[in-house]
Amino acid sequence: MRSRLSALLLAGLLALAGGAADAQQFPVKPIRIVAPFTPGGTVDLLSRLLGQRLSQLARQPVVIENRPGAGGNVGMEVVAHSAPDGYTLVMGSIGTCSLNPHLYASLGYTVERDFAPVMLVGSIANLLVVHPSVAANSVKELVALAKAKPGQLTYASSGFGSSLHLSGELFNAVAGIDLQHVPYKGSAPAINDIVGGQINVMFDNMPSMFPQAQAGKVRPLAVTGLKRSRLFPNVPTMQEAGYPGFVIAPWFGVLAPAKTPPQVLAQLNAWLNEALKDPMVQKRLEDIDLNDGGGSGADFARLIKAESDKWGKLIREKNIKAE
Repeated sequence: MRSRLSALLLAGLLALAGGAADAQQFPVKPIRIVAPFTPGGTVDLLSRLLGQRLSQLARQPVVIENRPGAGGNVGMEVVAHSAPDGYTLVMGSIGTCSLNPHLYASLGYTVERDFAPVMLVGSIANLLVVHPSVAANSVKELVALAKAKPGQLTYASSGFGSSLHLSGELFNAVAGIDLQHVPYKGSAPAINDIVGGQINVMFDNMPSMFPQAQAGKVRPLAVTGLKRSRLFPNVPTMQEAGYPGFVIAPWFGVLAPAKTPPQVLAQLNAWLNEALKDPMVQKRLEDIDLNDGGGSGADFARLIKAESDKWGKLIREKNIKAE
C-alpha cells in the first residue's frame, strides 16, 4: 500500500512539474484570438491590431477567428470551454461581459466562473448617425421627426444586448420616441444597410463608423462620451444635445479561459501592455479615439463587475430582454 501511495504521489508531482514546465515554455504553438462578431467591426479591428503585435512579442503566429452569433455569446462560449492553457483567448466587450448576462435567459458561460480577465484594451464612445436622406441635422430635429412619425424610423444595432442596442433603447426612453430596433449579426452588415438607406438611424462604435461619417455616407449628430471626440470636434455630446447623464462608453478587453496558469496570464498581460505602448498601435488607437487601456487583469475584472452592476439595474428597470 505504501509503495502504491508513493507511486501516486510521485506521479502527481511529475504532472505538476510538467504543467509548470509547459507554462514556463509558453508559447510553443500558435495563439488563437476569437472575435465573437463579424469582420469589420471594432472587436475584429482590435483583435487584428493587437494580434499582429502579440505575434511579434510571443514569436508565434496569432490567428484571429471570427465566431459571430447571439450577440457575441457564440464566440464567448467557444473560449469558455477551451483548454485553459493560454492558446485560446477572446476579445470581450461590454456587451459580452457585462450586458448579455442580464439580457439572455440562458448563456453557455458565466463570466466570473469561466473566464480569467487578462487586460482592458480600452474604451470609446458611440456615435449617433443618420442616413443623409433623414431630414435631421441635430438630435433635436431627429427627436422631432421621430415624434412626428412614431414607429416609422428604424435604428440598427450589432445585435441584441450590444451597447449599440442599449444606446438606442436608452434614447427611446429619455427622448420619448419609438425608433424600431433592427438587430444584425455584427456592425458591418448594419453599417452596410444604413449606408444603403435601408436603415434610418444607428449608434455605432467610433472606429467602425468613423470612415462612413468622414466620407459623408452618414451624418453624425452626437457622441455618447463624457466629452466631444477629437475625431469630430464639432459634433456635440448627447449631454450637450439636451440629455444629461446620457453617457455610454463601450470597452473591450482580452480574456482567457478560467484556470489558465497564473504564469501564462501574467506573460500575456505583460505582452499586451507592451503592445499598447507600440507607436504604431498607439497611433491606430488614437485614430479611432480609443482610450484608457492597459493595467492588470484584476483591474479589468473590477471594471467588468462594476459595469455589470450598473447596466444590470437599467436592464431590469426597462425590462429589456434579448429576443
